[in-house]
Amino acid sequence: MQEMFVLLNNNIKNMFRKTGFFCAAAFGIIFLQQILIIWLLVYMYLDLGDSQYHFYMNTKHSLENIHNVKIDPYDGSIARELSTEDILLRKQNSRWHLRYLFK
Repeated sequence: MQEMFVLLNNNIKNMFRKTGFFCAAAFGIIFLQQILIIWLLVYMYLDLGDSQYHFYMNTKHSLENIHNVKIDPYDGSIARELSTEDILLRKQNSRWHLRYLFK
């Protein structure tokens, strides 16, 4: 059994010596493709979350125009004067959106 593993190890070493550059290049290309796919998946997830946010904001603006009131974008209630403590709490609890990346 041990001889089989040594033989297999030697064959793999010889294969990489003969085709080392091509194997490394193929591995690098596959690795870059995987990174690109993961990055695109994360980007699409964040973009879909942003589109839901824009739908909410468009609805909010329509309701404000129809009923002539101001709606608080944080929790959807009628807007009011915020205390310093409320402002700090909202900053701490704010969610990151993709649009902040491009500001």
